[in-house]
This record gives sequence, C-alpha cells and structure tokens, in this order.
Amino acid sequence: MLAAIPLKGFGSAKTRLGDSMAPRTRARIAAAVADRVVWACSGAGWSVVVVSASPDVVSWCREAAIDVLPDPGAGLDAAATAAVTHANGRAWVVVHGDLPLVTPADLDGIAGWAAAGSVVLAPSRDGGTNLIAGTGAFRFAYGPGSFARHVSAAATRIPVVLVRTGLAVELDTPADLLAAQRHPAGAWLAAFLF
Repeated sequence: MLAAIPLKGFGSAKTRLGDSMAPRTRARIAAAVADRVVWACSGAGWSVVVVSASPDVVSWCREAAIDVLPDPGAGLDAAATAAVTHANGRAWVVVHGDLPLVTPADLDGIAGWAAAGSVVLAPSRDGGTNLIAGTGAFRFAYGPGSFARHVSAAATRIPVVLVRTGLAVELDTPADLLAAQRHPAGAWLAAFLF
C-alpha cells in the first residue's frame, strides 16, 4: 500500500498556533508531527511518499530517505489525485501530516479494506477528513465539511468509516496542542510547551 502525506512548508505550517509559539518552534513541531505520521505509516508496513514542493520539506525528506512526489500546486485535492496516480493501481492512502497521536495500531485493517474495494474514511473532529484509503480513482473534495462530501463520493464502493483517536486528533490550535499533550500518546509534545 502506498501512503501519501501531503505537506506544506514547515516554515509556513501551523500558523493557527499563532502567538502561542515562535515561527521556528512552529516549524519544528510541524516537522516532528509529520515525522510521527511517517513513522506510523512505515510501522504499518506501507510505502511512504510525501507530496510537497516546499524546499524545506523536500530537504527534510532527503535527509530522512523519504520519497517525494512533486506537489502539482493546485491544492490538496490535486496533491491527493497526484498520489493516487503515483500509486499506479496499488491500494493507496492519503493521510494528513498533522496527526500527533497516530500510531501504527490506528492504521490496522485499512490496507485490507482498501484492497477489498472499500473506501476507508477517517473524519476529523471538525467535519474534515484526515485519512482516505482505496484503490483506483477517487473524487477528492477537501475543505470545510469535506467528510460528508467524501462519504458521498465513496457511496458506490462500500465506505468504511474509521473513528480512532490517533486519526481524529489534529494539531491546528493551541487548544489542540494542549489536549494532545495531555493524552498518553502525546506526552512527547511536552517539549514544545512552555
């Protein structure tokens, strides 16, 4: 299975953490969380590719020996579609790179469901979509409220809705950071709190 992780530049990531941390710290935490997502996907036995055109992300990938797929530059839908094309008929998963609590156990079962023809969807807490897995083409529709659109797009292929803490908790706001750090799987985030 090919795991695709679309990433913006670390230097421009996590701006909603705002004044609670310096830009350099935001970049460090964005890279650390992305590294955790890569670790979880690799631990699940998946091949990993990062979809990005950002020089700092590309450099980070090279240092970590992570494959990079150039971002086509037309938003998350286009990045996800490029990843599906890159999968070349294999089962694929598009997973967000801002999931600080994700573990390989959160990914159990996904490859099997996707290979069997289902579309696997993991909602975010705010109605977005943090993970989509399947085979073949898919009509991505990211943005606010995307989960409902993705369920509708998956309706002809037996959608599997997967609700697991590691796939639901994103790191967007100071409250997200504090809540994730208080979870047993998020103790590692304490280094970013002052």
